[in-house]
Amino acid sequence: MRKRAARQLVRLAQKTGIGVVNTFMGKGAVPMDDPHCLFTMGLGVGDYNNHAFANADLILTAGYDLVEYSPSAWYKPASKAKIIHIDFEPAEIDTHFPVAVDIVADLADALWQMNEELDRRAEGRLPLFDIASRGKLRDTMSADFAAEKDDTGFPMKPQKILWDVRQFMGPDDILLSDVGAHKMWVSRYYQCETPNTCLISNGFCSMGFALPGAIGAKFACPDRRVLSINGDAGFLMNVQELETAVRYKLNIVIMVWVDGEYGLIKWKQQDAFDGRHSKLDFGNPDYELLAKAFGMWGKSLTAADQLPGALEEAFRQQGPALIAVPVDYRENRKLTARLGQISIPI
Repeated sequence: MRKRAARQLVRLAQKTGIGVVNTFMGKGAVPMDDPHCLFTMGLGVGDYNNHAFANADLILTAGYDLVEYSPSAWYKPASKAKIIHIDFEPAEIDTHFPVAVDIVADLADALWQMNEELDRRAEGRLPLFDIASRGKLRDTMSADFAAEKDDTGFPMKPQKILWDVRQFMGPDDILLSDVGAHKMWVSRYYQCETPNTCLISNGFCSMGFALPGAIGAKFACPDRRVLSINGDAGFLMNVQELETAVRYKLNIVIMVWVDGEYGLIKWKQQDAFDGRHSKLDFGNPDYELLAKAFGMWGKSLTAADQLPGALEEAFRQQGPALIAVPVDYRENRKLTARLGQISIPI
């Protein structure tokens, strides 16, 4: 996500004609509208783009950290694909990560040198491959992302919330995702045009990250819109930081997806134990009154069509704003079931 590394990665994709899949924390490394962008991987059940790895004979990992997404999810021991790994540190050792070539170097410089060599060795023959061969995969995923864009159900489906948010946010605006079930939806459905415009706590996955993270992002980029998306559990872990945002008059918008449960833990338990889960529910405050108590604007949605207008009004405030959105997490297991039955579109 270092700017120079991202630029060199885009150049490499364009010169070779190969597709690029990003992890949760790599969003925007290749712009979402670039035909070389094959979107985000990281869901436990896999996704359409996992099949790009199954069909590959060579996999180049650039700045890849195994803690983000285990290689066992995208590389099988029977695979004939060779792996070239480029990073500042040597590759980790893993049964599912048999690195054939390990390049320990400045990532941007290594990619730049590869680009220079491609120009020298393959002048007049670039790109080496036709990225149109991945067009069906991109089209399939793009259609899937848009499938619920006109849904009017309430509580709102996660897909619909993120469609509206993506339409509202500009290409350089910053979205931060907290940790919870919503993170999985943000990771799959919210794609980016530029690096560092979708910040996600992955790996150790710290709940409560998004609200204070949004405060820091606004200090760093005061001219950009900053939106944090939080589950109600993670939000309540750092709710006191609303006072900080009010005190500094920071126009950040905090969106809380309200379901009254530890949604991601429930989702994982249901998948692992045939739909059963432990007791994970809790009570929520009145979010409009909570915002008022901190001296800031707040709104709890009561219909799906209120979200675009609420975002507009929230970002017109002189200080922070809070939007509470009841969310329909019945979609969690539907997504698990659907992705578990996907066919290979390439």
